[in-house]
Amino acid sequence: MSKGKYYFSKSLEKGLKILALFTKDSPTLTQSEIAKTLDLNMTTTYRYINTLVEMGYLEKDLKTKVIKPSLHCLLLCINLMHSIDNFKMIKEVVNRINRENNISIDVIFAENDTLMRVYHKEAAETLTYRLPEFSKNSLHNTALGKAYLSSLPNSLITEKVAAMTLVAKTPKTIIDKAKLLEEIAITKRRGFALADEEYLPGVLAIAAPLYDPVTGLGIGAVSFDFSVLQHSGAEIIAAYGQKIQETARILSELLPAEKKTG
Repeated sequence: MSKGKYYFSKSLEKGLKILALFTKDSPTLTQSEIAKTLDLNMTTTYRYINTLVEMGYLEKDLKTKVIKPSLHCLLLCINLMHSIDNFKMIKEVVNRINRENNISIDVIFAENDTLMRVYHKEAAETLTYRLPEFSKNSLHNTALGKAYLSSLPNSLITEKVAAMTLVAKTPKTIIDKAKLLEEIAITKRRGFALADEEYLPGVLAIAAPLYDPVTGLGIGAVSFDFSVLQHSGAEIIAAYGQKIQETARILSELLPAEKKTG
């Protein structure tokens, strides 16, 4: 027996295999589904699931018994992604564009109704904003959220918007679902989204979607953020419309293999 096999942890292997079962196509699972897929008995499966729940990496609905990854698990994934070479290259690209143009830049991944900030680079001596690590109910009031929505199939866009509660963050936030669908359609046609003081007063943002180059599915977005004291929406579109789309294309190509394959 090799030293590697001697020190191999079967328990850790099973725990990681459980986490790996959750994908974009299978965002939630039941205990029986996990047991059947991994060929485990129900008692063993319950023990591993309960351990991951207690550690904060999985959430279990007490009524439906449905299991899903927690935000703590997503944060762990983001931290791991930051440590690999692909994300170092993404940071290099973002840092270069920030340096050349002195603009604030945000890169996010989207998971259901949550925007997860992957990287942020702030412009020097300017007034913008910084999204939290996780931002819920922000698909309709941020350029990042609208850009991500525009990357989805029309049927899924309609389904997501119908399920939303449109909260007004500012007087300019779109809270009419028909108007939001029109805005997303415009975004889809031109390739980028604009948010004019819709998330925070005084802030303008332009964003383009990030696509999985293997599946072609939208998985997030990148934005350039500005102060209304320095720019207008028309100026941003003219100066940065093409650049934000090119930036999104470059970043999509730099996604790590794990993200590309989902």
